[in-house]
Amino acid sequence: MSRPLATSTALSPAWALPLHLLRTAWADQPFDALSSYVSGLAQSHLVEIVGEPVAGLADVDPAAGAVGMLPDIVRHLRRVGASHPAAEILSLLTTAPGDSSSLPPVPAVRADVAEAGWGVLIRDPQSREGLCLTCVRPHVDILRWRIRGVADCPVAPQPAGPSEALYELGRAVIDAADLIERSAAAQGVGAAGPVDVHAAVTRVPAGLPARVLELVDRIDRVEAITSLALARPGLGVDPATREPILRRLVAVKDAARRSAVAAAGESALREWGPR
Repeated sequence: MSRPLATSTALSPAWALPLHLLRTAWADQPFDALSSYVSGLAQSHLVEIVGEPVAGLADVDPAAGAVGMLPDIVRHLRRVGASHPAAEILSLLTTAPGDSSSLPPVPAVRADVAEAGWGVLIRDPQSREGLCLTCVRPHVDILRWRIRGVADCPVAPQPAGPSEALYELGRAVIDAADLIERSAAAQGVGAAGPVDVHAAVTRVPAGLPARVLELVDRIDRVEAITSLALARPGLGVDPATREPILRRLVAVKDAARRSAVAAAGESALREWGPR
């Protein structure tokens, strides 16, 4: 029997990092915007390098902190950009509770992502070398980053397209409608605004395609729904009924995040191409 969901399944706000990386490496976002985004995630950043000595790690200095590692990562991402699907080069990794099927079959990568809840995989399709970037927040003001080198990294399972992801999000919300309505009613919130969406708004870079922005907005709304339901476990339907509903919401919204990153990457490569 799988363990119950935690009181919060929200990914770190840093989950949007691959959107900022690909806009910086493959499109027109200034590097300063990327460094400002990463700096704003926490007051202090710790960096550790582990794993195998792959090409992308040659010049990364852990002592330089998270912002200091960004130029080398961006240069590496530009080097590996080629005539391959964007999701084979840069992928968001997530692990829904009890499910790691969306991760590449590399035990160390799976362990890192399980600990952090998410990760970024940058992979060279030619050499098959990969970098897995994760972070955890041991303190409210501190992020601890880990960069893992992988000498032979398979492609992460490819996500669905944005249209399919939007459809699945819509279906999951419909399936959860009874839970949402009962939770909102018990909370004493009117039908016009059952959840606080503003508390879950993702900070994304400028220039993303409209379809990706629509998908991220829907993801934020589902995040707000699950956060409300998990914060008030006594509200709504009985625990045996709500658990599978919430698990599906969590799995579908994280899958939609992977789809958003893949679609944004394809758009950036199509418009600008590798530099």
